[in-house]
Amino acid sequence: MRTRTKSFKLLGLSPGVLAGLFLSTVAAPSIVSASGFAVYTQGAKEFGMQNNVIAHSEGPASNYHNPALITGLKETQIEAGTTLIFPSREFKSAQTGETEKAESQVFYPSTLFLIHQLSDRFTAGLGVFSPFGLGTDWGKEWEGRYLATNSQMQTFNVNPNIAWKVNDKLAVAAGLDLVLLDATLEKNILTGLGDVEQKFEGDGEGYGYNLGLVYRPNEDWSFGASYRSGIKVDADGNARFKLPDESLRAIFPNAGGSVDIELPAQAFFGLCCQGIDRLTIEVGARWEEWSCYEELAFEFDQPVAGSKTKVYEKDWKNVMSYSIGARYNLNNTFAILGGYRFDNNPVPNDTFEPAIPASDKHCVSLGVTKRFGNLVAGVIYYYEKYESRKKDNTLGADLGGTGNGEYNTDAHVVGVSVTYEF
Repeated sequence: MRTRTKSFKLLGLSPGVLAGLFLSTVAAPSIVSASGFAVYTQGAKEFGMQNNVIAHSEGPASNYHNPALITGLKETQIEAGTTLIFPSREFKSAQTGETEKAESQVFYPSTLFLIHQLSDRFTAGLGVFSPFGLGTDWGKEWEGRYLATNSQMQTFNVNPNIAWKVNDKLAVAAGLDLVLLDATLEKNILTGLGDVEQKFEGDGEGYGYNLGLVYRPNEDWSFGASYRSGIKVDADGNARFKLPDESLRAIFPNAGGSVDIELPAQAFFGLCCQGIDRLTIEVGARWEEWSCYEELAFEFDQPVAGSKTKVYEKDWKNVMSYSIGARYNLNNTFAILGGYRFDNNPVPNDTFEPAIPASDKHCVSLGVTKRFGNLVAGVIYYYEKYESRKKDNTLGADLGGTGNGEYNTDAHVVGVSVTYEF
């Protein structure tokens, strides 16, 4: 599907920063475990297994991963959790050879999940989580400031589900998604009188749906699949310009606007083996429809720098990621979690820019869970390393600086969750 904005009264935002606004949404901005702008920190126990929980359940966070699995959970259960994310980004200039670092930041996307068994066949669930996101602050003086300085986005997804146990082998589920978005974006604009500092603040909402299925041919094996639809977000906002000279106000008027954009569809697959004593192993794959992001097209309600329209080609591609995760039960109350994931990058070289840490990456995780009666606690550590990515395109050449050079990104994450079974 073609991605096209309808109207947006904002001048001078780079294609990537604008992309960040409308394709990045997270309860606290984050780059962790992201392909494009998707974020996957929904449940600490699940995250500790690299989210290889599509064919088996680790608790109420199955509301997100595969809601068909909540038919295997009993009575009423609630889970709350958060992740502390410590990202690091570094840029080495191709022009000067100097190295610059993004500002240090800590993000904490959080989750809440609830399930209630309605009968032997039906279970209801509710999730509140953060499905997309981005957060990068390069400061106002760095070489690529005309492409991006500060990009912060926040969202919440409210997701009710209903699951049906068809028989002892098959369960299915369906749900609705309400995505709420909030964003603040900043960059500089080069003029003959000095830099114009631009700030955009906007919010919006969109609706979608999700589906789930799990099939268990026997006690040892299970297969799961889930799907989340693309979501169109309707956003409204305001752009403000801090000018070096008020004579530029006629060229850079403060303005408000709106935009519609569709977030990508996602599909998840898992094959789980529980036939080995005390050990659960699941392998998985994830598909993301980033080809929906072909371009950004803007329309202003008044001329800004002499133009009412602007179109940026993006030409992103669909991607797959592959992973393996495991849980080993040391005893009836204590377990060890671990996993590995490889993520593909959806952003082509011609449209790569500094607001988005887009490259292939490797992720490893380790964690533990402990049961205390009706309460289960989980703690995990997660590390992701993006492969070095060189920007050598012409983006920004007409704005005052390309920010060409080598980009390196990694992130350390600590996650915690608590589940209570009533």
